[in-house]
Amino acid sequence: MNRLIFFLLFFILSSCSGYEPIFSDKKNNFGFERIDLEGDNQIGENIKKRLLLKSSGEKKYSIFIKSKKNKETISSNSKGDPSVFRLKIKSEYMLSKEQKVILNNTIFKEVTYNNINDKFELLKYEENITDIISENIADEILISVTSSE
Repeated sequence: MNRLIFFLLFFILSSCSGYEPIFSDKKNNFGFERIDLEGDNQIGENIKKRLLLKSSGEKKYSIFIKSKKNKETISSNSKGDPSVFRLKIKSEYMLSKEQKVILNNTIFKEVTYNNINDKFELLKYEENITDIISENIADEILISVTSSE
Protein backbone atom coordinates (compact mmCIF):
# COMPACT_ATOMS: atom_id res chain seq x y z
CA MET A 1 0.00 0.00 0.00
CA ASN A 2 2.88 2.36 0.82
CA ARG A 3 4.38 1.75 -2.62
CA LEU A 4 1.09 2.65 -4.29
CA ILE A 5 0.80 5.92 -2.35
CA PHE A 6 4.45 6.76 -3.08
CA PHE A 7 3.96 5.99 -6.78
CA LEU A 8 0.79 8.13 -7.02
CA LEU A 9 2.41 10.99 -5.13
CA PHE A 10 5.49 10.84 -7.37
CA PHE A 11 3.34 10.74 -10.51
CA ILE A 12 1.24 13.74 -9.45
CA LEU A 13 4.22 15.87 -8.46
CA SER A 14 6.24 15.03 -11.56
CA SER A 15 3.39 15.99 -13.89
CA CYS A 16 3.57 19.61 -12.67
CA SER A 17 6.90 20.18 -14.43
CA GLY A 18 5.25 21.92 -17.39
CA TYR A 19 4.09 24.91 -15.37
CA GLU A 20 4.97 28.23 -16.95
CA PRO A 21 3.72 31.72 -16.03
CA ILE A 22 1.51 33.47 -18.58
CA PHE A 23 3.87 36.39 -19.12
CA SER A 24 7.23 34.74 -18.72
CA ASP A 25 9.81 35.67 -21.31
CA LYS A 26 7.56 34.67 -24.18
CA LYS A 27 6.67 37.33 -26.68
CA ASN A 28 3.23 37.70 -28.20
CA ASN A 29 2.47 37.11 -31.87
CA PHE A 30 1.62 40.78 -32.42
CA GLY A 31 3.49 44.04 -32.23
CA PHE A 32 2.92 47.77 -32.17
CA GLU A 33 3.91 49.88 -35.13
CA ARG A 34 2.83 53.05 -33.38
CA ILE A 35 2.35 53.93 -29.71
CA ASP A 36 0.99 57.41 -28.99
CA LEU A 37 1.01 58.69 -25.41
CA GLU A 38 -0.83 61.50 -23.68
CA GLY A 39 -0.96 62.54 -20.04
CA ASP A 40 1.45 61.45 -17.32
CA ASN A 41 4.90 60.88 -18.87
CA GLN A 42 6.22 58.40 -16.28
CA ILE A 43 3.20 56.11 -16.60
CA GLY A 44 3.08 56.36 -20.38
CA GLU A 45 6.76 55.61 -20.87
CA ASN A 46 6.62 52.63 -18.48
CA ILE A 47 3.62 51.19 -20.32
CA LYS A 48 5.27 51.78 -23.70
CA LYS A 49 8.51 50.12 -22.62
CA ARG A 50 6.66 47.05 -21.32
CA LEU A 51 4.47 46.77 -24.42
CA LEU A 52 7.49 46.88 -26.71
CA LEU A 53 9.37 44.39 -24.54
CA LYS A 54 6.57 41.82 -24.49
CA SER A 55 5.38 42.04 -28.09
CA SER A 56 6.82 41.34 -31.48
CA GLY A 57 5.16 39.63 -34.36
CA GLU A 58 3.63 39.87 -37.76
CA LYS A 59 0.33 41.46 -36.75
CA LYS A 60 0.91 45.17 -36.22
CA TYR A 61 -1.37 47.45 -34.24
CA SER A 62 -1.44 51.13 -33.35
CA ILE A 63 -2.33 52.12 -29.82
CA PHE A 64 -3.18 55.43 -28.19
CA ILE A 65 -2.78 55.59 -24.41
CA LYS A 66 -3.96 58.44 -22.20
CA SER A 67 -2.87 58.19 -18.55
CA LYS A 68 -3.72 60.29 -15.54
CA LYS A 69 -2.37 60.10 -11.99
CA ASN A 70 -4.08 61.64 -8.98
CA LYS A 71 -2.77 61.70 -5.42
CA GLU A 72 -5.10 62.60 -2.57
CA THR A 73 -4.87 62.71 1.21
CA ILE A 74 -7.17 60.22 2.90
CA SER A 75 -6.32 60.80 6.53
CA SER A 76 -4.45 63.36 8.63
CA ASN A 77 -2.98 63.20 12.11
CA SER A 78 -3.93 65.48 15.02
CA LYS A 79 -1.48 68.16 13.81
CA GLY A 80 -3.12 68.24 10.38
CA ASP A 81 -0.23 66.53 8.62
CA PRO A 82 -1.21 63.85 6.08
CA SER A 83 -0.87 60.29 7.36
CA VAL A 84 -2.51 58.21 4.60
CA PHE A 85 -2.53 58.84 0.85
CA ARG A 86 -4.41 57.33 -2.08
CA LEU A 87 -2.81 57.16 -5.51
CA LYS A 88 -5.25 56.72 -8.40
CA ILE A 89 -4.11 55.90 -11.92
CA LYS A 90 -6.47 55.86 -14.87
CA SER A 91 -5.36 54.72 -18.31
CA GLU A 92 -7.58 54.84 -21.35
CA TYR A 93 -6.39 53.11 -24.48
CA MET A 94 -7.60 52.65 -28.02
CA LEU A 95 -6.24 49.84 -30.16
CA SER A 96 -6.51 50.13 -33.92
CA LYS A 97 -5.35 48.33 -37.01
CA GLU A 98 -5.26 50.04 -40.38
CA GLN A 99 -7.11 53.03 -38.89
CA LYS A 100 -10.01 50.85 -37.71
CA VAL A 101 -10.70 50.82 -33.96
CA ILE A 102 -10.57 47.29 -32.62
CA LEU A 103 -10.63 47.88 -28.88
CA ASN A 104 -11.39 50.84 -26.64
CA ASN A 105 -10.98 50.34 -22.88
CA THR A 106 -10.20 52.03 -19.56
CA ILE A 107 -8.11 50.59 -16.73
CA PHE A 108 -8.40 52.09 -13.28
CA LYS A 109 -6.04 51.24 -10.39
CA GLU A 110 -5.68 52.72 -6.94
CA VAL A 111 -3.37 52.15 -3.99
CA THR A 112 -3.58 53.42 -0.42
CA TYR A 113 -0.34 53.88 1.52
CA ASN A 114 0.99 55.51 4.69
CA ASN A 115 3.01 58.70 4.80
CA ILE A 116 6.76 58.54 5.31
CA ASN A 117 8.49 61.30 7.28
CA ASP A 118 11.45 61.46 4.90
CA LYS A 119 10.06 63.25 1.84
CA PHE A 120 12.77 61.86 -0.45
CA GLU A 121 11.89 58.31 0.61
CA LEU A 122 8.19 59.10 0.13
CA LEU A 123 8.86 60.34 -3.40
CA LYS A 124 10.89 57.22 -4.25
CA TYR A 125 8.15 55.01 -2.78
CA GLU A 126 5.49 56.76 -4.89
CA GLU A 127 7.65 56.36 -8.02
CA ASN A 128 8.04 52.66 -7.25
CA ILE A 129 4.28 52.25 -6.80
CA THR A 130 3.67 54.10 -10.07
CA ASP A 131 6.15 51.85 -11.92
CA ILE A 132 4.53 48.68 -10.59
CA ILE A 133 1.02 49.85 -11.43
CA SER A 134 2.18 50.91 -14.92
CA GLU A 135 3.58 47.43 -15.55
CA ASN A 136 0.31 45.88 -14.37
CA ILE A 137 -1.65 48.13 -16.72
CA ALA A 138 0.62 47.16 -19.61
CA ASP A 139 0.09 43.48 -18.81
CA GLU A 140 -3.69 44.00 -18.78
CA ILE A 141 -3.45 45.74 -22.15
CA LEU A 142 -1.47 42.80 -23.55
CA ILE A 143 -4.05 40.34 -22.21
CA SER A 144 -6.90 42.31 -23.76
CA VAL A 145 -5.12 42.53 -27.13
CA THR A 146 -4.41 38.79 -27.03
CA SER A 147 -8.04 37.97 -26.23
CA SER A 148 -9.38 40.32 -28.94
CA GLU A 149 -7.43 38.61 -31.73
